[in-house]
Amino acid sequence: MSWLINAAQANKFRKSQKSLIIMDATFHLPQSGRDAKQEFLEKHITGAQFFDIAALCDASNPLPYMALQNENEINEKLGALGIRNDYKIIFYDNSDLHSAARALWMMKYFGHNPQLLYIVDGGLAAWEKTIGKTESGPSSCKSKHYLSKLQPHTIRTLSQMKENLKTSQQQVVDLRHPARFAGGRESRSGLRSGHIPGSFSFPFSSFFETNGTFKPLDKIRTLLESVAIDVKSPTIAMCGSGITAANLDFVLDLLGNREHQVYDGSWTEWGSENFYPGEKNLEERPVETCIEEDFPEDIE
Repeated sequence: MSWLINAAQANKFRKSQKSLIIMDATFHLPQSGRDAKQEFLEKHITGAQFFDIAALCDASNPLPYMALQNENEINEKLGALGIRNDYKIIFYDNSDLHSAARALWMMKYFGHNPQLLYIVDGGLAAWEKTIGKTESGPSSCKSKHYLSKLQPHTIRTLSQMKENLKTSQQQVVDLRHPARFAGGRESRSGLRSGHIPGSFSFPFSSFFETNGTFKPLDKIRTLLESVAIDVKSPTIAMCGSGITAANLDFVLDLLGNREHQVYDGSWTEWGSENFYPGEKNLEERPVETCIEEDFPEDIE
């Protein structure tokens, strides 16, 4: 499993352990108007490197933010960040998406030992409040040798999602806003509205306190169970494009669930109006809505 630590613990690790690297995994959607790289240059934890989530996604895939599949490219990019296979990696972010969880999940998928992966609870804001030490400007590091080994058990594909629709072997939890789950308008063009039949709605924002820290695990467990999600059962997390779904994947790690995956294509793939190779009709990717006639039109 991976780990959640506070800023003081992260600072202690930073001072006492050599085989360790801190990664700023801030990621923003294009429509946010924010630039994660520029924000890193303006302020980051002292000694941190910038973990560019977008740069570690498959640019050849028409779907957005799909994790890289080419191990040689993964090795080159992670090595250039100064990461070795035996390193403890501490992630943090300064994002409304809580994108550190996505970076951590990507490293699990790339084959890094989950026991060596950490997230700073509360991100940069918590670090500044507790420790206060930051720096600005570009970061530098010595390239290292990294050897990835993709872990297919951490990910779910479209074909696997179709099969699960027939077998119901895993519960599917949708981390999008409830209005989108219910059938409200999608922000991306070419997408249908609604949700995968039988899936559960649980917005990722429900995991967090107003200060950006995770809610206590007991409270999170209660919230999940209150909407009939079984925290011990095999689970697939999904969202709009796979970014925020990783927060559930991380939480299930913390809760001791050992059988959970992220559907990387998420709603951008399942909800597409286009046919995929081999598909004869969209009935292969059925969509349900629970929107009522009096549901407000302005749901964005």
